[in-house]
Amino acid sequence: MPDLARPYSSEAERASDREALLVYSYAIESLTNLAEQPRSQWTQEQVRPFPSSVEGGPPEHPEQRLRRWLVLYTEEINVIRDVRNRLVHRGTVTDPELRGATWIARQILSTAMGVLPSEVEPRWVQTRLGRLFVDM
Repeated sequence: MPDLARPYSSEAERASDREALLVYSYAIESLTNLAEQPRSQWTQEQVRPFPSSVEGGPPEHPEQRLRRWLVLYTEEINVIRDVRNRLVHRGTVTDPELRGATWIARQILSTAMGVLPSEVEPRWVQTRLGRLFVDM
């Protein structure tokens, strides 16, 4: 976990996290919408990015995993939404809030997609989940 009390060393570093949070929050909203769709409405294109099972677990449709994910992370998702909305509409977000929201968004996305948090970067999200965004 990053040191949330540490201020950004430059505006470029802050801007990088700001852009990452926007990408992550869009992906989280897309996954939330997908989780709320019945399995019968999922396309193969929507199923494809997800692993067929979580480590040590039985095979399952991604809809089941995303529904559990949504229940588990609802509070954190709401925090990310709040920070994102304040960032976009008012521009008033402290460094610890932005750093924390970006970090937790990476954790949430890694859990949903069955990858390590270190793999979740804006480019990866756009490449791996980009087709989901178009289909929503």
